[in-house]
Amino acid sequence: MNAKSFLIAGLILFTSIVNAIEVPEAVMKTFKQRFSEVKKAKWEKEKDGNYEAEFDLNGKEMSATFLANGDWRETETEINVSELPKAVSDAFNKLYPDTKIREVSKIQRSDNSVVYETEIKIKGKRSDILFDEKGNKLEK
Repeated sequence: MNAKSFLIAGLILFTSIVNAIEVPEAVMKTFKQRFSEVKKAKWEKEKDGNYEAEFDLNGKEMSATFLANGDWRETETEINVSELPKAVSDAFNKLYPDTKIREVSKIQRSDNSVVYETEIKIKGKRSDILFDEKGNKLEK
């Protein structure tokens, strides 16, 4: 390995170590308790100071958000459009009759509520529309 390759490898290792350290221990502890089967997650610190882990579990793309003190906020799981509750599907079709849903996620929140996020594209602009389980449109 030449000096340049060694330096690049060292920087990659250092970056990996720094990224691992940036996630507070309390967050990692809660994540491991809730998602013990997950061996690999991509972490990001959000603008609001929360920490988000993106990972795959049981063949589903998921993400989980935590406060810096380790409190779990929500888990978002990508689902098929066919898995939307009928009330949500009906409400969406009534509000956006000519719009196709691009992606759907089921969001379980720490207050025990469940929200469905539908991703659409209108006039080239991507938007996320949230609904509760009863099909009521929610504000972000």
